[in-house]
Amino acid sequence: MVPDSKRPNLGTRSECQYILQGLRLVLADHLRLTGSFRPPLDAAESCWDAYQSLVGEYVPGINFRRRCGFETPWIAGGCMNITTRSDFEAAVPRSALHGVGSACNQSLLNNSPCASCTTELAQIRSSYLQGESIGNVSDCTAYPFIYAAAFANQFGPTDVGTTKCLFNLDFTSSNSNSKRKKIVISVVVVACVVILILGFSLLWFLRSRKERLLKQKLKIMRTDTNLSSRLDSFGASTTLIRFTFDEIKAATRNFSRDHIIGRGGYGNVYKGVLPDDSEVALKRFKNCSAAGDASFTHEVEVIASVRHVNLVALRGYCTTTTSLEGHQRIIVCDLMQNGSVHDHLFGLVDKKLINDGHPTLLADWAWSLVRKGRALDVAEEGIPDLGPPELVEKYVLVAVLCSHPQLHARPTMDQVVKMLDADVPIPSVPERPISLIANLEDIERSVSSGGSGNLSTRAGYQTYTFEHDHPGVEKEDDNQNGG
Repeated sequence: MVPDSKRPNLGTRSECQYILQGLRLVLADHLRLTGSFRPPLDAAESCWDAYQSLVGEYVPGINFRRRCGFETPWIAGGCMNITTRSDFEAAVPRSALHGVGSACNQSLLNNSPCASCTTELAQIRSSYLQGESIGNVSDCTAYPFIYAAAFANQFGPTDVGTTKCLFNLDFTSSNSNSKRKKIVISVVVVACVVILILGFSLLWFLRSRKERLLKQKLKIMRTDTNLSSRLDSFGASTTLIRFTFDEIKAATRNFSRDHIIGRGGYGNVYKGVLPDDSEVALKRFKNCSAAGDASFTHEVEVIASVRHVNLVALRGYCTTTTSLEGHQRIIVCDLMQNGSVHDHLFGLVDKKLINDGHPTLLADWAWSLVRKGRALDVAEEGIPDLGPPELVEKYVLVAVLCSHPQLHARPTMDQVVKMLDADVPIPSVPERPISLIANLEDIERSVSSGGSGNLSTRAGYQTYTFEHDHPGVEKEDDNQNGG
């Protein structure tokens, strides 16, 4: 509330009165467009500056805010907490509003209709808007006139008769000064309305953005909480350790390139050292998002539930969200010192498989034997306690399926577990392309007996037939052809 001592001392036809009534005209047009009696407080200074600039073009050197005592917050003041059209209509009975509509919804250019309209508005002011009159430009005295200009009169607040009757602004003169005032008022109205609309748009954008970011943050927090609780629920019954992201960074020296020991389609594998000096392998997944948390949780559950002498045990995991790196998912396993699975499947050279100094890939060699029905020949001779032949053959078939050079053709971890547990039958080994670095002669020399196999070249799939002098192969081929 502004004290009475700070109110501007306005004369009935002074420049300050014109400026005050002009601003009330602007507020009436603003109410008609937005349904709000007052602009936001943060737009008040901009509106005053625009108004001062326009008035200064016609009255050079005048500083009406200082001269008239206007203060910045006044333009955004109110009356009895009435800020919108609905607030005003709730404070005034419908019968009184109907009387205003009947008296003011006509041309107010003549004195008689103007007197009837202003009488109705004065009764509303004295009967229903008895709030303290303050020194702002949108006080309780002006609210009925602003409302009537915006909604009760069909011609709107910029009509000459409405402007003259409700705001005491006479623009009917035909001289140049009258035309200049019309231009000033019109420009002021347009400029202030544009500024107000831009202000509302900016506030709406900032608020929407803030709400959107808050929703995303809450969603991430809920996702992390659900994932953590789910992992903790089954981690409590195992030896799994939930590492912090700082512990992971310390173990890998902030994911140093020198610690990378493997790369894959889903992420890189790093060598790390834990505080107890144990060496581990850490797989850091790429392109993580909240949508992939369920899959990651399921994979950790499956890996943690599998126990086998030839499978690496899962030591722990790390899930977190950082401001710089975003979603992070990392699993920690024991480090195998004798190389990676990729090295053994695709890059390891065995002297037994070398002919004329040219290496052959183990995966291609094993695949060709399986395609000939000789899966047991893949197993190395001399292995003690090899086990039942049907079990060895199952392991070989699963291994060949998992070593397919095309990622999408390999079985999932779920499927591998089910095949090893005999829950589902093992499918037939599909025809698949040999890696481009392998060559036909190497594979042919590597197979100890002949037969036919499907290989691929750069142009695509082609069928090659190998013919040898081995009698067993000819007999096998004859049996196959006959069958």
